[in-house]
Amino acid sequence: MREFGDACRFLTLLIVAGQACFAQIGQARQRAAELILRQVKPELKNIQGPSGIKCGTSLIAWAYIHWRELPALDKREIASALQRPVMQKDRLSPSGRFRIHYDTTGIDAPALITTGPAPQRIENTYEQYVDSVATIFDFCLRQETDSLGYAEPPPDGQQGGGPEYDIYIEPRTKDDFGAETPVDLIEDGPRQRFSSFIVIDNDYLDFRTAGMDGLKITAAHEFHHAVQVGAYGIWNTVPNSDFYFYELTSVWMEHVLYPSIHDYYFDLPTYFERFRDSQGRSYSFTTWEPPTFAGYERSIWAHFLVKRFGQEVMREIWEGMRANPFLQSVSEVLQRHGSTIESEFSLFSYWNFFTADRADSVRFYAEGASYPRYVPNATVAYDGLTAVITTSGFPLSTQFYQFSISNDTLVAVVANIEADQAEEASTTPRSLGLTLASGNVRPPNQRLAKGYVVGFTSANPGAWRTLYLESATRSSASIAPDAAPNPLRLSRDSKLSLPIPGATRGDAHIYMFGSSLDLVFSEDYPVTESFGNKMITIPADALRSRVPSGVYFVIARCGDQEFKWKVAILQ
Repeated sequence: MREFGDACRFLTLLIVAGQACFAQIGQARQRAAELILRQVKPELKNIQGPSGIKCGTSLIAWAYIHWRELPALDKREIASALQRPVMQKDRLSPSGRFRIHYDTTGIDAPALITTGPAPQRIENTYEQYVDSVATIFDFCLRQETDSLGYAEPPPDGQQGGGPEYDIYIEPRTKDDFGAETPVDLIEDGPRQRFSSFIVIDNDYLDFRTAGMDGLKITAAHEFHHAVQVGAYGIWNTVPNSDFYFYELTSVWMEHVLYPSIHDYYFDLPTYFERFRDSQGRSYSFTTWEPPTFAGYERSIWAHFLVKRFGQEVMREIWEGMRANPFLQSVSEVLQRHGSTIESEFSLFSYWNFFTADRADSVRFYAEGASYPRYVPNATVAYDGLTAVITTSGFPLSTQFYQFSISNDTLVAVVANIEADQAEEASTTPRSLGLTLASGNVRPPNQRLAKGYVVGFTSANPGAWRTLYLESATRSSASIAPDAAPNPLRLSRDSKLSLPIPGATRGDAHIYMFGSSLDLVFSEDYPVTESFGNKMITIPADALRSRVPSGVYFVIARCGDQEFKWKVAILQ
């Protein structure tokens, strides 16, 4: 059991060190990564970044599986590499809640830096720098725990010289802002909790966000990791332990505490432009492949949820993660708010069209004008007859496909909403096809403005949400809402979708009347959302044995509202 506990402790050290730092890991952690790779993933030996091997998904997964197989010498070297730093001096913050460790001489000594185009260290300002560290971490603790209501990280006993939370100041490589490192396992099982300490840079000179601003966002970011790992824990029952959510939350927290600092802008192009595989398919939202796709680039998910439901929604999700991993927790929280993860993810996909020059700070992201445009996954020219895209997409992913038409482009926003499948360790892409034409297209299809028709095919149409937008007008290209597909072919179509704009949530009662006004079908179905549009979905299976071929009047009653369609049904 001790060997297992040591393995868990080391792996979480390595995992969180990898996911909590902003870019590169330090020399000691690089050495630890090399030792693991050498044993468990030989084919990754040659994967190196600018300063050596970086921490990635394969490293973490294989290290967890093969820990007991590592040579004893490697284990000792790894353990030594991840020890607490030994510093010359320490003192408490004004609140008495943080013990700050630092050197006063040598290369580790902290210093303030000058302002201007060529900042330099100001020698003998180590005490002033520590003053800033103490004040900033006290502020982060008050804001994150007292004001926002998150639980506090647990104490580590007397390690570091006392029960206070320990902050160590040492020089780090450029843009490796800091790391939160677990120390002791304080709760074991499928969800593990750890005490921890934080290491930060000693001057933030030449960082992308430099000086005091770099220190501030690091404190906000890393202290929230301490909250996450210590108060809410790490689930080892799901792939990658949901670390993408840990990172996106900590990046979002930087902006909550310091809204005038915009370091998160640096990471957004990774999501909007490069979050895809070699075939141009956007990754599943649950992907965690640090350092490139660690989760920093997806902090806009938090901005989206907060604008939709208020700032407390993020804390509610973390509270729920005491009982369940992220996807289950967010699903339960959204249900309490009258929505679903499927509805919100499709709407999130829609919001991501409205950035840069398309931004609308009232309807969408408040700072969307500073975000990059989403680069289409594929662009196809329309020749006046047809344009076809045949591809696939991962569960819980967003694809943007662009059709070049006369004097405009038509953008298909395609969201896969299989949140349950995204939890699987290995997810297989789902095939899909889009056909744009000016004439008939095999159903299911949608009629668009200017005489276009677009067909969408997939083995599981219910797993997708589609929306078509005109780039010139930045509005929906669909004509007046209608039942789709129409005709409904029960032998091959999976569902009948009934749009009900303006309806309230809840259940709607569906009636189907034949040509002689005889009632042939009557059932209740929930009102759902797709890209913010209300709709009712009737499974074809519910109709096959009850509704013969014919033309029917369909009525939906939702509260005091009534909607009507005329639908042809073919067995």
